[in-house]
Amino acid sequence: MTRFRWIWGVAALTAALVACVPAPLRAQTGALLRVEAQLSDTAISTVTGETLYRPPGPGALLVTTDRPAYVSSLVLTSGQPVQVVSVGAVAAGTAVPVRLPPSSGFTQVYTVASLQPLDVSTAQGARSLDEAGRDVQVAAQNLPAGAYTVATTTYTVGRFGTLRVVASEPGAEVRVEGHLAGYAPLTIPDVPVGSVAVTVTAPGLSSRSQRVNVPENGVAEVRAVLVPITGTLSVASDIPAQVLIDGSSAGQVPGRGKPLRVALRPGTVGVNVLPLDRALKPQNLLVRITATQVTTIRCALDAGVYGCRTP
Repeated sequence: MTRFRWIWGVAALTAALVACVPAPLRAQTGALLRVEAQLSDTAISTVTGETLYRPPGPGALLVTTDRPAYVSSLVLTSGQPVQVVSVGAVAAGTAVPVRLPPSSGFTQVYTVASLQPLDVSTAQGARSLDEAGRDVQVAAQNLPAGAYTVATTTYTVGRFGTLRVVASEPGAEVRVEGHLAGYAPLTIPDVPVGSVAVTVTAPGLSSRSQRVNVPENGVAEVRAVLVPITGTLSVASDIPAQVLIDGSSAGQVPGRGKPLRVALRPGTVGVNVLPLDRALKPQNLLVRITATQVTTIRCALDAGVYGCRTP
């Protein structure tokens, strides 16, 4: 299962909502009062970059008006009909809690504040914003100009599991959906349910990326085996020779052009090629090894003189 993600930034999301919200449910131009609405509970900032609430959602909305007013809130949760929460008269400058119904997924709350009583109960059970907007428009049609306005609040209620990451290299960096989560070994609570991309990296080692499904109230585990990032040194010789790399034996070239191949970490290494025929001169080279590439040394006997070169 692939989880739907909110990937818009806050500004983009707000602009999109304003564009599709009917005019009666927007902040009214020329309103004679102001209303602010803030969620009472703090959301979870998840490792995937989302801001979510635990079920059943934030407990209340704190509503403040700059003048004595009458307040109601219209709550619309994805796939559910509108619920109207009537608050009644509120004093100016006092934060009044508006209890929010349990919800799941994306929820929009339109808090209507008016200088005169405004009955928006007809919006109860509306199946769309357009329908709710029409109900508010009808209810407000006899109010004086500027007598009401609206504050918009949105939030998302998610489901969560736990992600556990173990790596062969302790201290390896762990990213989830591109966001730094910490360093292995790592247990991450409050990960949104669904498929997430996990990447584990460490200097000089190959990175490992995979998608894992996080179950609700369960644990998904990632075990990352990181191997050294290497290049290859290939040594070929017309005659048998012993090969030393940085003073340590790497093996023997059998001769007749058959190469000896050695995996090495990137960097510069000293290579000594010692012909088994002691009458021939040993060859000493400095060779740069590049990750994922093959560096070749070719050695040959020419007119009785033994020599090595890197093409």
